[in-house]
Amino acid sequence: MKAWTDYPFTELGDEADQEAPVREIEVLSYDGDKYCRVLVQGHETEIKSGYIYRRQGRLGNAPNLTEAQLERLRQNAQVSGPPGRSNL
Repeated sequence: MKAWTDYPFTELGDEADQEAPVREIEVLSYDGDKYCRVLVQGHETEIKSGYIYRRQGRLGNAPNLTEAQLERLRQNAQVSGPPGRSNL
């Protein structure tokens, strides 16, 4: 699922706890609790679902994924099996 985030990715040169650019991401799965597996600029990693937005924007100014969208991601992950892990 296409989405956006402003979460800092140190593997992309961002500094932790500093404002990062808003990036388009592909959301691969949801663990059913807090975390989503995402693909960002060729890197696969996990971030909290609260940092994932339905449109381009920043935390507080862009809508988060809905519970229904997260549930579909969780169900899709169960059907297809766990996503592969990257060497991050």
